[in-house]
Amino acid sequence: MQIIGHKLIEYENFNLIQTVENILNFDNLIFEYNEDFIKNAKDNGKTFSVIARNLNEAILANALKAKFIIIEKNNTSIAKEVVKLAEFYLFDSKIAIIIENYEKDLLNAINLRVDAVIYKNIINYII
Repeated sequence: MQIIGHKLIEYENFNLIQTVENILNFDNLIFEYNEDFIKNAKDNGKTFSVIARNLNEAILANALKAKFIIIEKNNTSIAKEVVKLAEFYLFDSKIAIIIENYEKDLLNAINLRVDAVIYKNIINYII
């Protein structure tokens, strides 16, 4: 499992964006599944991760080369299904959840069998 944001592990901050204009100004992007955002990120050579809310978005995010497919940590049923799909179809994208509390949330991530956890405090929220 990748652990992104732990003080002893090297990492790069993420930038959570909400407008397509921010794609040009930032790198290592996170955004909710949005095909316009994905197209613009790909056209501009940006590394991006997608917050997927259902199986269709997860499958498409992988096909569209998202670095991480992020599932909300409280959405355990979707997380479990996406992990199964990723194993079956050998996704290139990594399945991740965002965590706030290392001790409580890491065990949950282990039980979900996700590929990665991202500490919430290393995400810059761009408005």
